[in-house]
Amino acid sequence: MWRLNTALLCFGYILECVAGNWIGGGRENVAVAGGKMTLPCNITPISSDDRAVLVLWYKDDFSKPVYSLDSRKGEISQARHATSETFTGRAYFSTVDRPAVLVLEPLVPEDEGRYRCRVDFERERTRHSEFYLVVIVPPKRLVITDERGDTVQSLIGPYNEGDRLTLTCHVEGGTPTPSVTWWRESVLLDETYDTTIFGEVRNKLQIEQLRRHDLMATFTCQASNNNISLPITSTVTIDMNFRPLTVRIQNDRKPLSTGDTIQLECVTMGSRPPAEITWWKGNTQLRRTKTRSSGDGNYTSSVLTMKPSSDDSGKLMTCRAVNPLMPNSAIEDSLKLEVHYPPQLSLRLGSKLRHTHIQEDNDVYLECKIRANPWVTEVMWKFERKDLITNTSAGIIVSNQSLVLQKVKRSSRGHYLCAAINPEGYGESNAIFLRVQYAPVCKPDQKLTYGIPQYDKVKVLCQVEADPPEVTFRWNYNNSLEKLEIVNFENNGLSSMATFTPRNNQDFGSLLCWATNDVGIQREPCVYTVIPAGVPDPVTSCAVFNHTDHSFCVRCEPGYDGGLRQHFVMEVHDMAYQRLRANMTAAVSIFLARNLPSSSSFLVVVYAVNSKGRSQTKVLTAKTLHNPETQPHNDKSNWKLTFSPVLVVLISVAVGLIIISVIIVLVVKCRRRRGTTQKLEPIPRTEKYESPLEQMMTLPEEKCPDIIPGNSVKMKPTISLPFQDYEIEEYRIPVSPLDSRLSATPASNKPSSLTSHGKYSQQDKEIHPQALQDFSNKGCQRLIKVLPANLPGRCHQEPICDDTNV
Repeated sequence: MWRLNTALLCFGYILECVAGNWIGGGRENVAVAGGKMTLPCNITPISSDDRAVLVLWYKDDFSKPVYSLDSRKGEISQARHATSETFTGRAYFSTVDRPAVLVLEPLVPEDEGRYRCRVDFERERTRHSEFYLVVIVPPKRLVITDERGDTVQSLIGPYNEGDRLTLTCHVEGGTPTPSVTWWRESVLLDETYDTTIFGEVRNKLQIEQLRRHDLMATFTCQASNNNISLPITSTVTIDMNFRPLTVRIQNDRKPLSTGDTIQLECVTMGSRPPAEITWWKGNTQLRRTKTRSSGDGNYTSSVLTMKPSSDDSGKLMTCRAVNPLMPNSAIEDSLKLEVHYPPQLSLRLGSKLRHTHIQEDNDVYLECKIRANPWVTEVMWKFERKDLITNTSAGIIVSNQSLVLQKVKRSSRGHYLCAAINPEGYGESNAIFLRVQYAPVCKPDQKLTYGIPQYDKVKVLCQVEADPPEVTFRWNYNNSLEKLEIVNFENNGLSSMATFTPRNNQDFGSLLCWATNDVGIQREPCVYTVIPAGVPDPVTSCAVFNHTDHSFCVRCEPGYDGGLRQHFVMEVHDMAYQRLRANMTAAVSIFLARNLPSSSSFLVVVYAVNSKGRSQTKVLTAKTLHNPETQPHNDKSNWKLTFSPVLVVLISVAVGLIIISVIIVLVVKCRRRRGTTQKLEPIPRTEKYESPLEQMMTLPEEKCPDIIPGNSVKMKPTISLPFQDYEIEEYRIPVSPLDSRLSATPASNKPSSLTSHGKYSQQDKEIHPQALQDFSNKGCQRLIKVLPANLPGRCHQEPICDDTNV
């Protein structure tokens, strides 16, 4: 029966071929999944007046076409295309190509099968074509793993020299089953592979021992199942570590000196990566090294810079090279150090002495321990950096490495050391401070005199030096009549402050202070004298600095304040115009005179004032610098003279004043001619100081003595008696016609009258006008600014003045 069916099928197939013009004969076309395939179908008619009207593509045994082209209603170029859902977006029938082709792209494994093309013509019989499409699926994934099963790629390692290398290549997917091979560069290493039950293909590569020549070797795994597409591959490169082959210290084996800086060089070869070189002195690693390597890392050197010490002598210096990535790869080279060094000394007290219990009249023994190579040639002893020699009368006995001090005194207190010399140099020991405990003594440079008024309290500070410093104090009062103990005092360490109030003239006298510690009581008391308060001492060491064209600074050292709070006064007198330019008061003896005329000379008077009066004056000279703006201009420069209404008015006033002055001079001359027999009376001098007390009273308490005279400046309120040596009786200040209207109120010829309280009367206040606020450059007169006191070391509120001389 089956034979009959087969025969019927074959006969029907032949009939169909003959009747339907069958073409193709079932050719096999091979393509790769993901690629492109073109299946030809001839649609060109035999007759030129014929044309294809319908093209149908069938796949396998499906009765429904997978692609159709219908041109029954128009030209072939205007035909209507239709595809099945499976081929939507991937199939297109091109009528431009000859023959026309069905383009499939991209191919998928499901596209494999038998394809038939049916073409219907208007006149010609239907034409058929058949093709078989084989779709090859290449391997999908290739992975290389190492001996731990970790996926590796590209550069792998590093592997140590001598390690075993195991690489496994895993290939997934592919129809038909791909072949998997291992290659080293272009050499086939292994082509054996097996397939797991899950369809994975494997090939394992093993190298028992890696050598130096395996560095950067490339191993490639390749998988392929066709000759159309390229095989998939994965390549790994082997990175390796090498252990160092050699190491050596290059320097000569000769003695070293501690005073020299030496360099030791160690060289190693063969390591990859470059060897890590370390230097060891005994069991101590040295860090002060500098390492350099060659470009390929095969050669590495390390230079150690060191200054050998005495402790280094006899020690082993080792250079160790190691690849830190390889265990047990260290190699080393060593040399023994021989070091010469200057003497090293150590000083200590005798074994039976305790440093904290040495008191006056004790005996002290010092020992000097010496280390030197070579041995010392001389030993010396020093006290406070001065040489000590044997002096039995002073209790000093020097015996090579020992020093004996008999019956030490407070003068023996200080630093002791021993020193020695050998061919390498000079050495000193540590300095030992010999603490000789002593009874309290007065501290030098204390304030010993206190000046106060009656009924005022004074705090007298007593300071002593003692060891141990734990002291107690007692005070006594002593004058010509009695001697009393003072109980009103406070102690603070090595100082004590007693409070004392003199109630009559007999209470002024001496206060005595004693201190006591564990060594004993103070032999001589500290004596402080309390006297009635007086005027302050004059200032000293005055200096002028920071000169400019309109200012300068003055600094003085204050004297004794007379037991009262004092302040300081500076007067600046213009020597050319004989007038007072500035009168300043300050709490400290530092002044800044400003707004002065340039290129001028001045007489500066400085003195101190307290409630008891003023000190003697300190007189010095000062100058202002030349102002560059007053220099004559270049003759070639162009000058433009502009006139303002104010200038015209001033010039007119000046001219008028000049004319009036000329008329006055003429009138005076005429009167002199008429009265030639008359005598000229001398100018009365009623403004001299009557006494030093009157001078003192011109600076009343709680008042600022900054007094600016007018045009006729009388020096009585401002110039002390010592300043009269300069013969300054009265200043006549020339006044130009332009400035006459700007001058101050003329000084009266009446003498200054003082009230019972030592202050000026209302009449005197009119004679001595108050100081104006600032200088103004008008004519010859200058108005001054009285500056307040400021901190020491600074001129008063003026940042332009510092301690640097200009």
